Amino acid sequence: MRKESLEYPGSVEGTVKFEKETLCALERAFKQNPGVAKELEAIVGEENFRNLTDILPHANEFKFDQSEESKTVYGQIAKRELERIEAEDEDDEDLTCGHTVDEHREALQEVVDKMQPTVN
Repeated sequence: MRKESLEYPGSVEGTVKFEKETLCALERAFKQNPGVAKELEAIVGEENFRNLTDILPHANEFKFDQSEESKTVYGQIAKRELERIEAEDEDDEDLTCGHTVDEHREALQEVVDKMQPTVN
């Protein structure tokens, strides 16, 4: 029996919600890191990967129950994108979405924090 989510009443514990900014940052992360995306697809399977990535450009928000696949895919791509942004010293002119680099950094760090593997 799963407990009710404290963050999202009416949902089960483990439910995560990504806002539009987070979805944008994740979508860009997949585009900027195609090698990592391909590796993640191989790990979780093509169908699972597609289910986790196809929603990104089409939603204003995304609420879902965490799975090991979502933790792996979203957590790893967010970590890699944060590393890439830092290494390339990106600035706001590099983004065409209307967000700032700092907004993407914050959104990606939130993903990393939310996608930590569960320890029993």
